[in-house]
Amino acid sequence: MHFELHQIRSQELIREADEYRLARQARRAKAAPRPMAASTSQPTPRRLLAWLRG
Repeated sequence: MHFELHQIRSQELIREADEYRLARQARRAKAAPRPMAASTSQPTPRRLLAWLRG
């Protein structure tokens, strides 16, 4: 019984955290719509990509 209550409370906390995160993202998107800057970004160096892959 105690485990079930703990599991239910954990699910509630996760749900609340998700709602908070989504609301925060929505506020951030409304406050500062960022222009697309894909054309100005530099490509990642090949050596760095190889290093990240291992």
